[in-house]
Amino acid sequence: MEIDFIVRRGDSICPVEVKSGAYATLPRGFALAVAFTAAAVMAFSSYAAPKIAFQVYAVRDLCEKDFVGTLKAAKAMGYEGVETGRFYGLDAKGLKSACDDAGLELVALQLYPHNLTEPQLGETIRFCKECGCRRINVAWYKGSEENPNDWQLLVNVLNHAAEVCAKDGIAVAYHNHDHEFRMKLGGRTVWNWLYAEDGGDAMRQVTGTPRFSRRVLQELDCGNCVLGGGDPVACLAAHPHRNPTVHIMPAIANAKCKTENGKCNGCGVGSERDMADWKRIVPALVADGVEWLVVKPTAHPDSLADLATSIAYVKEVLAAMTATPCLPLSTKTPQGCP
Repeated sequence: MEIDFIVRRGDSICPVEVKSGAYATLPRGFALAVAFTAAAVMAFSSYAAPKIAFQVYAVRDLCEKDFVGTLKAAKAMGYEGVETGRFYGLDAKGLKSACDDAGLELVALQLYPHNLTEPQLGETIRFCKECGCRRINVAWYKGSEENPNDWQLLVNVLNHAAEVCAKDGIAVAYHNHDHEFRMKLGGRTVWNWLYAEDGGDAMRQVTGTPRFSRRVLQELDCGNCVLGGGDPVACLAAHPHRNPTVHIMPAIANAKCKTENGKCNGCGVGSERDMADWKRIVPALVADGVEWLVVKPTAHPDSLADLATSIAYVKEVLAAMTATPCLPLSTKTPQGCP
């Protein structure tokens, strides 16, 4: 079997050659830590590094004033793609033209769940085709802890949408915020509840109550995961090869700017207030075969400054990995996704 991730070898993790990268076709429960196969290991320098995109939400105020100009400014910083759920009055063809003019790939649309319900789903698929985007990441949902049926409705909508969208080559994923890790259902976090492969029929009436199907991918927001008390590395291990895109959002409580003498000290990825351990998280993302790191600092939507410092930091972390064929595992690596 040819695999697509980094495996344990003693106290290190080492990259393994990729021949098949289909996210939705891996066996159920396939573990991240598998037996080391010497013949499969390759040098890290030849392992495909993820590309770096940004989320329009990070610079939403600037985009409101000059969408195309902001896209071009991000491209000049080194970003290769963009994810957005804001179109600033553009139709699908206009959105495609704006991204093409800026030289950016439209990595994904972030849409609210109602866009994936019938009968709106057909229009959403048409929009995706016209703008040339093949990924839909569901941006936000918040059910309650008191009533699991809130979350079961989301499961049913996304399972249906993922099945229908797949026929047109469009992938569907769910994006987390911090509450999916703070809230619990049946003794497990909502995040794990949604993706549980042992989902039972506790709420069965006429039909069963499945969890997300294998067609429903993830867009793990690492910063929100940390803010909710979760561990992105453990979550990748618990749900391997399910994240073609991830969010690199600074884990800064309240995402508010801290000032000193009236001047901001920066709130980008890797900044002083960022609680996420990116030097540990990013190698795990590469190990899992993530295709796009979507950068999303949120504190200064009217400035490019955090977007610039964030990509510089992420590139620095990636560059530090290229000289290390095998990366030491943290002694604090958790055994599961909380």
